[in-house]
Amino acid sequence: MASGKELIDAVRFSLEADGELSQMKAEMRTKIMKLLEGTQKSSKSNQPKSPQEVLILNEMIREYLDWMGYKYTSTVLVSECDLSKQPLDRSLIAKDLGTTETDKTKELPLLFCLVETFKEMRSA
Repeated sequence: MASGKELIDAVRFSLEADGELSQMKAEMRTKIMKLLEGTQKSSKSNQPKSPQEVLILNEMIREYLDWMGYKYTSTVLVSECDLSKQPLDRSLIAKDLGTTETDKTKELPLLFCLVETFKEMRSA
């Protein structure tokens, strides 16, 4: 018969192998942050509204995190930045940045496109 520690280790291993443990940890962090945020609502309401550029940056970071498969980190970002559950339309962000989408860039996050643009500008 397995000991209590062996059973706990087996459950932990199984949850880690499926990626469930990381998801549970991320969800717990998100819920804790929401609870803490609730206690800080009054101080947060006194803060000035962020400029549109902050929203665009946060959306680009979210797109990158989702593209990389960092879904738990993305969930925390959405909660912490108070982003909409539905991401902004990529074409609207690209238009705001003044970029033109190509077949190549549509496959990559907009942050990659910006890095490539700066590399090209530097080498020109």
